[in-house]
Order: sequence, then C-alpha cells, then structure tokens
Amino acid sequence: MARNPISALFGRAHEERSQDAVDALAQAFFYGGNVSGSGVRITPETALASVAVAACIEVRAETFSALPGGVFRRQDRKRIPLPTHEVQRLLFERPNDLMTGGELLRWKQIREDTQGNALIRIVWKGGRPVELWPLYGANPQVKVSNGKVAYRYTGDDITPGGDIPAADVLHFKGPFLKNPLEAASPIDMIKDTIGLSIASEQFFGRFLNNGSHFPTYLETDNVLTEDDMKAIAKSLKSTAGVFEAGKTRVFDRGLKLKQNAMSLRDADLSSQMRWYLEQICRIFRVPLPLVQDWTHGTYTNSEQAGLWFAQHTITPICVDTERVVRRLFIPGEDDHYVKFNVDAQLRGDYTSRTQGYSVLINCGVLSPNEARAFEDMDPFDGGDEHRLPLNTAPVGMELGAPEVKPAPISAKGQEQPAAPDATVTAGDATEPRSAFLEPVLQDALDRVRLRGAQDRERGRDEAQTVSWALETVMPAVIRAFDLAGIPFDPRKAVFAALTAA
Repeated sequence: MARNPISALFGRAHEERSQDAVDALAQAFFYGGNVSGSGVRITPETALASVAVAACIEVRAETFSALPGGVFRRQDRKRIPLPTHEVQRLLFERPNDLMTGGELLRWKQIREDTQGNALIRIVWKGGRPVELWPLYGANPQVKVSNGKVAYRYTGDDITPGGDIPAADVLHFKGPFLKNPLEAASPIDMIKDTIGLSIASEQFFGRFLNNGSHFPTYLETDNVLTEDDMKAIAKSLKSTAGVFEAGKTRVFDRGLKLKQNAMSLRDADLSSQMRWYLEQICRIFRVPLPLVQDWTHGTYTNSEQAGLWFAQHTITPICVDTERVVRRLFIPGEDDHYVKFNVDAQLRGDYTSRTQGYSVLINCGVLSPNEARAFEDMDPFDGGDEHRLPLNTAPVGMELGAPEVKPAPISAKGQEQPAAPDATVTAGDATEPRSAFLEPVLQDALDRVRLRGAQDRERGRDEAQTVSWALETVMPAVIRAFDLAGIPFDPRKAVFAALTAA
C-alpha cells in the first residue's frame, strides 16, 4: 500500500492525529497561515468563519465608515468648513471611480482589524491628490534606505507591482505595533481562541451529521439478517404518526430499547461559545450587546455600552485616521485638518436630543438653525442668531438703548444716587427704554412683596426684608438693567414695592 504523502511529510505521528489536524498542518506548510491549538488553520480570511470575529469586525467597520466628517481650516479661534476641498471628496464622497467614501473607509477598517495594516495609494496630479486606491494585494514590504521609506508591492488588478514612495501611501497601523514600520494582526494574536470557536462549531455540526444525537436505539444479542432489518423498519414505520401516539410497542428478535448516553443537552456548547465570544469581544473592544448578545442586557447597560463603544473604540480609530490623512494636504495647508463627528453616535433618543438642543440654544452655544441642521431640517429666517439670557450674558446694544453708565452697587446694596429723571422705579411703564425689562422687574418685585407680607406676619423688621431683597432677588435685575445700559435704583424700587404692599 502506497504511503500517504502527508505521512511522508509529517511522519507516523499523523496516524495518531485526526485527519483534520493533519490536513491543517499540510495547508499551513504549503499555503501559509497559523495553525491554532485546535488544529484549525487561522488566516485573516478563514478567521471570518467565526461568527464572533465577523460580528466584531462588522460593527467596528460599519460604525466608523458611517460617521459624518469634513475638512476644516483654523483661522484664529474659528474653524471654517471647506466642503469643496478635494480631501473632503476623496474621504467622504468618491475616492475613485469604483468606490464611495464609505466603502473605502470600511475596507480600511476591515483590513486593519484582520491584517494589522491597511495601505491606500495616493494618485497625485498637478501637485494635488485626485484619487485614492486601496492596496488590496499582499501587504507590501516596508523598505528603508538612506533614511527614505518605500513600499515594495507585488501588485493587484489596479496597482502594478514595484516600489511605491512613502509620500504616495496612507499607511494605517493597528493598535499592536511590532515596530515603527508595521503592526501585528489581531487575528494572529488570538488565533487559538478563534480556532477553538471555529472547531467547536464544526464539532457540533459533525456530531449532528454523524447521527449520534438520537435519544434511543435498539439493541440485541441475536444476529439479524437483511430481512430482519426490513421487518423491524416496517414495524417502526407502522406505529409512527399522530394516531399511533401512546400505544405500547412490542419488539421481537430479542430487541431491547436503550437510552443514548449522550443527549443533545449534554452536547450543548452554549457556555463555551459564549466564553469564546467574550474573549474575542475583549480584543476588539466591542460590548456584547452590539454583537447581539443580550444574555445580561438591560436598557441601561445596553445604552451605556453604546456610549462606551463610541468613546473607547470608535474615537481612537477616528483620531488615528485623522492623523494619517493629514498627508493629503499640500504644503501651505498646515492649518487644514480632517475631523470625524463622533457626536453623531452619542445623540441618544429623540427626547434626549431635543432637551439637549434646548439647553444649548438657551445658553447661546447653538443657534436654532444649527440645531435644525443636526436633525436634517431646513433653516428659517432669523434662526442664525444666538439667544442669550438677559441675566447671564451680554445681549449687545441692538435694542436701541443709549449707553449710560449706571451707578456702582456695593455688596450691601449702597450706591451713588442717580439723577431723578434717569432713574427707573417700580411701575415706571412710561419709560420706553425699560419696557422690555418690565416683566423681569415685576417678577422680582412680586417676590419682594410676598416676602414682605410674610416678614410682617412673623414680626420681622422691614430692614431685614430690604436686606434680603437686595442680596437675593435684585442682583439679577440690576445686571439686566446694567447690560441694557439703563440706570436703575434697586433700593428705591424695593421700598416702593413694600410700601405698595
């Protein structure tokens, strides 16, 4: 009998291994790749046979590629969007004739997560970048000569083989740097866990395929002929179906009913498979709810898992990408930069978003039109103006009030008296300059009147009420009048309110 070539290559030890393990060793010898402890050959391609690996890579790549972003220019303290810049088109719209910006970014992340390195070739024309093409063949070898870096590439269907200067390549490295030139593949680092995951799925599939999962079987010490086997099969078939349910079966020929020692419950690998999933999720930093594992999921921890994923997984990917693509900006564009909007993943549900917009609009951080843009709504006239509360920030002089410096107010409410004709007091509704502040003043004075009535019932001196009003209620009113440039006598207003009460 001719000796198996695998046996000749690996020796007699192959007879003690399973055929799958021998095949894996042979594949690794002839085709490359890493053989895991389970005997499964793991490469960036075969690793995707693990559902856990595929799910983690998918959620990382799709989330990253779906982020909005843009090109900006710094000018003093402002950032100016540049929606027509060629880098904006290359990264987020159309990098080449075959791919969209989202597809290129998704390919970049999948390649980086599986092989550790993703390289994209830059096509220059007239000194400016005009196309981006992924180098999807075997990863180039990094060559350093006389302090210059080049990539020796074997080529693919689009990019021919040869040496590519570093200035023409965007090199994205994964988190596990082997050296300054390249990163290690996460797949290689956890090949044993991935191999166990794949081997466990294969084991269960073959367990079912081999027919060892039947709950019962028939056993006899007698020798059965072919006719006996046909008679037994006919007997079993005659008692099958709904109408025969519950009837007692009688077996001849010495047949005895036996229970299978291993049931499907015994062969359940759920706990092991979940452990593999947890291990793989740890290396890719993906929370379990994001790969559809809701074993311990609740509304609260699932919501926090999304925030954690955006902060600790997607944000580092975005920052590293932003730093690499700065190579696309030509000399003279040192103030240009690319920014991914990670906040798009943190906006929450509709109620939380609208409440957040309300706070940001009312404190002057966003204008109404900026908030509407986040919800993909059209702007309206006047919506670009920022709204500021009168008692917290300057409102400008657009209200038409003359710029009059008010009398200084001390901590105890004492100030230099203002001219009688320039003083605003309670009920001074004839002064048109103070008409827009009348509701603020009346609200404060109503609180003073109420406190005055309560203090009189308790036998307190009116001076205590005045002191309380000047220290607690009137500072906000004083500031509002001050910002509007209108003189105001807070003590006179308080006394007038208490007298009227």
